[in-house]
Amino acid sequence: MTAVSAMARRLRAPVARILIGSAIGQGAVFGVSPLLTRIYSPEDFGALALITAVCAVLGAIITLGWERAVVLPPDGATARALVRLGWISLLGVGSALAAIAYIGRSLFSEILGSRVFEDYWWLAPVTVAAIGAYALVSSTMVRAQNYTALAFRNATQGLSQAATSVVLGLAGIVPLGLLVSVAVGRIAGLVGLGVGGRRRATNKADGTRARLWPVLRRYRRFPLVNTWSRAVNSVGLQLPTILLIALYGSLEAGLFALTVRVIAAPITIIVDAGSQYFEGSFSSRLRGGEGTLTRSVLRLVRQHLLIGILPTLAVAVLGPALYGFIFGANWAEAGGYAQIIVAAYLAQFVVVPVSRALVLLEYQTTQLVWDITRAVLTSGAVVVCAISGLEMVWCVVALTLTYLATYGVLLALILRATRKYDQTIEARTLGAT
Repeated sequence: MTAVSAMARRLRAPVARILIGSAIGQGAVFGVSPLLTRIYSPEDFGALALITAVCAVLGAIITLGWERAVVLPPDGATARALVRLGWISLLGVGSALAAIAYIGRSLFSEILGSRVFEDYWWLAPVTVAAIGAYALVSSTMVRAQNYTALAFRNATQGLSQAATSVVLGLAGIVPLGLLVSVAVGRIAGLVGLGVGGRRRATNKADGTRARLWPVLRRYRRFPLVNTWSRAVNSVGLQLPTILLIALYGSLEAGLFALTVRVIAAPITIIVDAGSQYFEGSFSSRLRGGEGTLTRSVLRLVRQHLLIGILPTLAVAVLGPALYGFIFGANWAEAGGYAQIIVAAYLAQFVVVPVSRALVLLEYQTTQLVWDITRAVLTSGAVVVCAISGLEMVWCVVALTLTYLATYGVLLALILRATRKYDQTIEARTLGAT
């Protein structure tokens, strides 16, 4: 009974709850992949990679970053004001994006070399709006440390995305079934948040309502700096994919897209759980003035490194064989890309969960400089390889080395910031005694 009780306590732990929800959702996305590779072509996966990349970049700016500040205020009224600012931004920016997508649909399709933005011009605005709403509602749950709601969200999102891509694909709605599944998953995730978030996310209402202007002034660095930092961060992650499609063609990019999809699915399960728990606990320590931030960062980094090292080695050794067996012989080449890029995903797996520390400590400028540097280096790696006439495999090697170097620098910046904060708290404590 003791062992059973201990297991039950572990399953009720915050990270475990998020992890279970993520495992269900992302497990569904991963589980249907062998079927999807037999329904959709590599070109369809290339179109998915393109629309996902564009929406990820635009999704980083649609709320102007207000949701990233929701966890910081000590009072619920200010937090609710930040959420209202986020919804106002989403409505304004989203309307502008929809108009631009419609007016420029032919131009965008020509520039990006894909008809997806002309045939389905509405898809990007809808997906981006869903991403923004998803982020705003999630931020209130993170503030309240309502991990049950986050678990419901993750499970519902993945299950809905997987079901949509399979059902519409089998019905012959190709490639729209694959492309629209991302938006459907985000919208369904909002329903999951509603089911799991029965208690008030921004603390119980106290009858007060903060005025927007003072809140806007206090947290203005989030829209003025953090928004563009996040946009550049997304560009650093997504622009290489866009450039790969433009410079190497949708077939090669489709193979690479499957590589990323398969590796990212299990990584996302744990990274999401770790990131959300870290943000909630880290911001709680900040509000409480605790001087143990560096210790919490290093603990999570070590845990993720130990978890990720063995799967990384397995993919590095068996990549082509695994991909060929699971997804079909036509996709074995994607396993060769996986052998290389998996090292970069290990670095992402280790560092990304703690990367929110810089923003929470209000080092937005430092984060922005790093994001710009990473975006320039990764995009430059793809362009230089293409101009030099190198095969795509060498482009993947260059991308991997760039990601490893930049994530190493990011971890060093995070540790420097947390140590400085810890030293300040320690000096304040000694001065008080």
